[in-house]
Amino acid sequence: MATRQTETDVRSVIETGRLRLEPWDDSHFERFARFMRDPGVTRYIRSEPLDLARAIEQHERSLEEWKIYGFGKRAMIEIETEQWLGFVELSPVGPGKGSRDDDVELGYFVEPSRWGEGIATEAGIAARDEAFHRCEVPELIGRCRVENVASARVLVKLGFRRLRLFELDDGIVVEIHRIQRNDWIETPECSERSASDFNPTAGADYRETG
Repeated sequence: MATRQTETDVRSVIETGRLRLEPWDDSHFERFARFMRDPGVTRYIRSEPLDLARAIEQHERSLEEWKIYGFGKRAMIEIETEQWLGFVELSPVGPGKGSRDDDVELGYFVEPSRWGEGIATEAGIAARDEAFHRCEVPELIGRCRVENVASARVLVKLGFRRLRLFELDDGIVVEIHRIQRNDWIETPECSERSASDFNPTAGADYRETG
């Protein structure tokens, strides 16, 4: 899937076939806060929906990440309807999550009523390509709970390979996946490839600090 940027700076808007991926700003906060109060959205990522205080905290951290790293959250807007469908993000994993502290994670969060339409895959391809092309990130991490089979399937479509399982402090077990920049090819056909079409090194060089 080819994507194009409609401006030239690092906060330019990315458009895919169906989506406009907007760099995070204050105009997205109200829809984000409402979105994260939905138990269907948070069922695989949090023990409970996000309250207002924590939504503000996450929103401000997302704005700061754009300033520090030059990448971060992007709102998913459906071009045809202008509907807000969720967000995709590139963000540092941080400590205690089964990866190296400075690893960059690709995440995607879609309105539950639109699950199964390939939206996460479409946004994820664009975010992956931005990470490897513009940002020149050497590798990306993807994480999902073991029971979230649909999310793991998206990671496979994006070319990730599963490294291992990791148990978080609260007892939740997550799958940790990785794709390296050397094994990424920015072509329209990339979205159709399975993990078997990539040839990442097996992960022997991977060491976590969390």
